Amino acid sequence: MKRWFHVTLLIFFIVILSSCSGKAPLEDLTLAFIIGIDLDDENNLVFYELNPVFGEGTKVGIETYKVKAKTIRDSRRLFDALTTGEVTAGKIQVLLVGKRVLQHGDWFPILDTVYRNPTFSMSTRVVTVDGPVSEVISHHPTEKPQLSLHLKSLIDKNYDRTRAVKGTLQELHREIYEKGMTPFISEVKREKDLELSGISLLDNKGKYAQFLNVPEATLLLMLQNKKRREVTMTIPVLPNDGEKNIFHKNMISFAASKVKTKIKSGYKHNKFYFDIKVKMTINIVERLFPEERLNKEQLTKEVENELKDEINDLLKKIQKKKVDPIGLGLYARAYQYPHYKKVENNWGEAFAESDVNVSVKIDINSNGAVEQ
Repeated sequence: MKRWFHVTLLIFFIVILSSCSGKAPLEDLTLAFIIGIDLDDENNLVFYELNPVFGEGTKVGIETYKVKAKTIRDSRRLFDALTTGEVTAGKIQVLLVGKRVLQHGDWFPILDTVYRNPTFSMSTRVVTVDGPVSEVISHHPTEKPQLSLHLKSLIDKNYDRTRAVKGTLQELHREIYEKGMTPFISEVKREKDLELSGISLLDNKGKYAQFLNVPEATLLLMLQNKKRREVTMTIPVLPNDGEKNIFHKNMISFAASKVKTKIKSGYKHNKFYFDIKVKMTINIVERLFPEERLNKEQLTKEVENELKDEINDLLKKIQKKKVDPIGLGLYARAYQYPHYKKVENNWGEAFAESDVNVSVKIDINSNGAVEQ
């Protein structure tokens, strides 16, 4: 009993001492919430930092800094010379990377300190910026939350709705070094407001390869079996005759409550082939044409054909760029390993030459509460 008392007392003092040591007042720290990486007009690396401001007498609750440096670690020295407190990276929410940076295939090693430093959070979202990073990091509308919270919420909300990927530092690292697939991260742009534009597809070296808009991103995530909540899609199912594309009365919107994608791989005639079967249970939530134009069986077939065409267009788009964000190389490695092993270091080209057969099966569960 006496022994357990001493052990408990020792643990108590260790906890108290460890909680007190190294504790600095919040006013003496600079918490970086967003880090940005971009290139200037002369291809010099430029780093941005967004920090909240604590303390009395501050008119603005945030501060932004821009420095030219050779590495991320080197930029910290320059940020320290500008900020009032000691810069700490433990609270970074978003890492913004300009598209001009991603257009260089050797950019990824500049993140070395991010993965080497244990204070960096691996759940930090990595986001492509279509345009100058400065335009995003300087965007501070008064009616929106603080930028880091707004960006993180924007990505996470659309991730839950199967329109974007979280693209964390951990996921990016895994995808960069995974030979059976290629990386992809969410992309934003600023016009009048800040918006999610889609997904950036990278090649196996991390170089920017292709852009997918939001509907294409949804299809990609469905093929990966990464549907989160109910997926809503809007597609044409009839010719848009004589309306001059004003009211689009050939459109239908549906919510897919169940989506299941099955993929089978094979190898014949010296190339890989894949059978992709997509099954969906949908509820009609919007139909802009009279019900008598298409009965349930006809409507089902039209939706199946349209989705099949859109998926085939997506596959052609990524095969043309020799990237595989779906991860079909993982199936090739699992089931056709001897053949995959020969091309694993050049999987993008092997996938580009592969045959992919797509089939879509739709089950209409509900036409909605009102019939027209």
